[in-house]
Amino acid sequence: MNQTSADRPTPAEPPPPPAQAGGPAGWWPRRPASNPRTAAFASVAVGVMASLVTALVAASAGGAEDEPDGRRSPGTSASAQAAKVLRVYLDPAGADTNNGLSPSTPVVGLARAQQVVAQAKPNVDVEIRVKAGVYTAAPVTWTTYVPGHTISFLPADYTYGRGSDAIKARPVFRGDGSNGFWFRAELPEGHAGGDTRLRFYYLQVEQYSNGGIMLDGGTKTGTQGMIAGASRGVNGNTIYGMYFRAIGSKHTRAGVGFGAVDLINSQNNIIEANDFVEIENSGALDQQALIHGVYLAHFSSGNSIRGNRFTTVSGDPIRTRNGSNSNTITANVFTRAGSKAYFSDWFQRSGEARECASLENRFYANTLSSGYTGAISAWTVSPGGRTFTGGPGCNPEPTERVISWDNVYR
Repeated sequence: MNQTSADRPTPAEPPPPPAQAGGPAGWWPRRPASNPRTAAFASVAVGVMASLVTALVAASAGGAEDEPDGRRSPGTSASAQAAKVLRVYLDPAGADTNNGLSPSTPVVGLARAQQVVAQAKPNVDVEIRVKAGVYTAAPVTWTTYVPGHTISFLPADYTYGRGSDAIKARPVFRGDGSNGFWFRAELPEGHAGGDTRLRFYYLQVEQYSNGGIMLDGGTKTGTQGMIAGASRGVNGNTIYGMYFRAIGSKHTRAGVGFGAVDLINSQNNIIEANDFVEIENSGALDQQALIHGVYLAHFSSGNSIRGNRFTTVSGDPIRTRNGSNSNTITANVFTRAGSKAYFSDWFQRSGEARECASLENRFYANTLSSGYTGAISAWTVSPGGRTFTGGPGCNPEPTERVISWDNVYR
């Protein structure tokens, strides 16, 4: 299971759990008295600069509105409404020889869109506006960020604050059969890390082998052979209303799947109102168990996983690993998802590089239906027990690894 390598308010403190039975060995831990800890192609064609002037347009104003099922889609703040925005346009019928700065000159690939953004060197928010259609695309690595501003990937006809009913159709990014994640965000050489403020809304991602979105702040081997973060992280991102389908080796044989959303050293992200459907590896049971809907690894702390639907996931749909602490997992629905549990914490004890347990993750008010092949636990931890932190070099014991209450079986 080895992998390589916008500030937002802390989620509101949930109410204390009532005493009840459940979880591993029928035990539900007590909520602590204090708040949880939060851990870390070619140059642009002649005339691009002139086109940039027309591409810097006023951002659409909007607030948060209820979706039909009662969930709320993020809106824009007053300052964002007043700001300017650089728009880059994608179209399945576009061409990467275009400058991408207007609907009449769209590009076709995210790699080319990244070039346009990087060469523009904007000091404003950026939108990658994606026209509906199917984009058969190789995995892309994204290393371009705008300090203090967001980069949003969204349908061309999407209006902030609205739900999926406000777009004609989801744009579909479909794997081309090569190995990798659809979108892998990494830090460029020499970047210290921090808030990268990527935002993904209402796109469909399917048929990629390793996974859909990876946010990778990198790792290194620190003192005492412990794995440590290689940067301050790739933090403060939003994944909202996305549809991940047919991810993993069962659907694309180029490689094994790890996570539809896979975080490494990535903190304070919002993962909300997404669908995770047919997230599956083929092969023996241990291979099937390697893939997850959301995988929070290596110091991916303080994330909110809320209001998602996990349907047909061969591994545990949500997994934490190695110091990924104080995450909130609530109001999710799990159907035929999980090999051992709906939520699990695991870390590696063998080998030269050492890891620790993840601590004080809250798993509450979720709807639990069935595992991938049968009945499973609400949550589980391994290796060790519910308060085992990992031994020398890890946090002092005892500290609860999972805090769980009010999950409902149906």
